[in-house]
Amino acid sequence: MKLGHPKSVRWGLLAAGTIAAEFAAGVEESKHGVLEAVAARSGDRAAEFASRFEIPKCYGAYEDLLADPDVDAIYISTPHPLHGEWAIRAAEAGKHILCEKPLTMSVAEAEKVIDAARANDVFLMEAFMYRLHPQIRRLAELISCGAIGEVRAVDVAFSYNFAVPRLTDPALGGGGIFDVGCYCTSLARLVSQAATGQDVVEPEEVLGMARLDENGVDEVAFGLLRLPGGILAQLACGFRLTQDDHIRVYGSEGQLYVPKPAWIHEMRKPKTSQIILTPEGGEPEVIEVEATQGLFAREADHVATHLEDRQAPELNWAETLANLRTLERWRAAITR
Repeated sequence: MKLGHPKSVRWGLLAAGTIAAEFAAGVEESKHGVLEAVAARSGDRAAEFASRFEIPKCYGAYEDLLADPDVDAIYISTPHPLHGEWAIRAAEAGKHILCEKPLTMSVAEAEKVIDAARANDVFLMEAFMYRLHPQIRRLAELISCGAIGEVRAVDVAFSYNFAVPRLTDPALGGGGIFDVGCYCTSLARLVSQAATGQDVVEPEEVLGMARLDENGVDEVAFGLLRLPGGILAQLACGFRLTQDDHIRVYGSEGQLYVPKPAWIHEMRKPKTSQIILTPEGGEPEVIEVEATQGLFAREADHVATHLEDRQAPELNWAETLANLRTLERWRAAITR
């Protein structure tokens, strides 16, 4: 058992894909987590994954994982439309839950997941791991302390140019908005929260346009938000678009620029990142932010730290619902 916490969290991984592998590696590096079991739709796939990470137990059915008494918490990384079902079933099995983003594909379903977590007295968090990165926390601090004066606009982009089958299939929750645009809405809302001092904010107005593929899936999408504090946000996302991922925040007395946001792959490992602060009429100042722990390890430890609280302060249930409502409005705007 690892030291430093009253009880190590014994993790069960529900699904054995690429992101599950990243999380498993993070748990191995964490202070308070251990890998107990993994389940996949195929017993062979589960066995191969378990062997790769030296996980003691493997199951060819998700139900068997939920029935394992030695598993404390479930990490869910199925395709998006399955998140809600298995989160509810995990809660009913008495397991704590860390579920990949988006928590569900609709606000209505997310509310059912939250109700299940509350009724069964278990922890529940949506896995927006980027919010826990020191870079993002430092960005929020700079905004809240007035480093660039009154915040007026934010520009955020997250995209890539390749499509796995699930992204082009509406039945699998395909589309850029729910896959990566969710980071853009989350970050833009965080900027408004830091600028206004509010715990959770939602846009007053949402506009959007998109390039749809032959299946009607948004492969490239742009959004405009009017946020509390009079802040305007410009969002860009997609899986058929090569652009530089970035965060720019513009204020009355300068601007902040993050050239490599915490969500991109290379930033998930321990390393130093940069925030560039440019005062109005002044020279750029490079602010270096050191991350001494991998992002998935940090996420696993964050769950362990707040397990008894049932919600994580930075990623609580109100935050999840506010972001999902914004995503629903963005998707509705592009399909008018």
